[in-house]
Amino acid sequence: MKPGRVLLVLVLLAAASMLGGLAAGSSGFGWAVPDIVWQIRAPRVMAGFGAGAALALSGALMQLLTRNALADPYVLGVSSGASVGALSAMLFGAGVGWWAEWGIAAGAAAGAFGATALLLGLSWRVLSRQAASDAPVSLLLIGVMIGSAGSALITVLLTFAPEAQLRGMVFWLLGDLNGATHWSAVWTGLVLALALCWPWAHQLDWLARGDAWAATLGVPVARRRRQALLASALATGTAVATGGAIGFVGLVAPHALRLLGVRSAPWLLPASALAGGSFVVLADTLARTIVAPIQLPVGVICSAVGVPLFLALLLHGPRGGRR
Repeated sequence: MKPGRVLLVLVLLAAASMLGGLAAGSSGFGWAVPDIVWQIRAPRVMAGFGAGAALALSGALMQLLTRNALADPYVLGVSSGASVGALSAMLFGAGVGWWAEWGIAAGAAAGAFGATALLLGLSWRVLSRQAASDAPVSLLLIGVMIGSAGSALITVLLTFAPEAQLRGMVFWLLGDLNGATHWSAVWTGLVLALALCWPWAHQLDWLARGDAWAATLGVPVARRRRQALLASALATGTAVATGGAIGFVGLVAPHALRLLGVRSAPWLLPASALAGGSFVVLADTLARTIVAPIQLPVGVICSAVGVPLFLALLLHGPRGGRR
């Protein structure tokens, strides 16, 4: 399928998913009074779409950087850093009171950029001693180690959390859009991330073919890699701050688009954002209605779809591993 046609279908899907999200409530489908639609449902839909779009964009960037179609924004440890920052804010009081949402968002952003700074520092130190061809593997290994350290810190924070806060913290780690009203931060992060990487998207395609190949074509390899990493960190940090740790979106959306024939980065990046946003909004709509009036965390639905897809990709390694 031609990329332009896929992009048009995704725009229509995004519009349909957002309309469905506005019509879905804890009691099932149906239009409610305007105050409920515009003050409760609309901010949640905007937050969910922005978070999904940011995570999918980050996933596409990570797959280009690592030359691995199974890469995920969480693989570089940025989401773990964001989770550590947000949970620390909850535990030490920044998530209490009138500025609770902003306190958690600030903690998540600080954690994300802290993890990114550590990633950039370690990768610069390690990659300066290695051949350029080893860069993607080394980047993955450093990210996995940062993510493991972040997971250990999350366990420590949960161990010391009081009973009154533990349930909310666990739900947040599962990915939860309940009460997500501050959607402007994630949309700002999404726009800035696109501005950092999309103007040079064709150079990311060359970079994905190999550092030596890109350098012969005049690509500033180190600068473009830093820009892509910062864009990914910005997108992931604001997404985690908005909706918690929603998994598998960065894996599912870009890879599904590649199977549809969208492989060129100038098309893949915006298409991934549209697909990821629609995916999260649809998952959240299902999470709100499948066992209404109980609302499931949106991360549960995303994982229910993402886990079997990930296993299917692993079972078809040669096909899934190509860019």
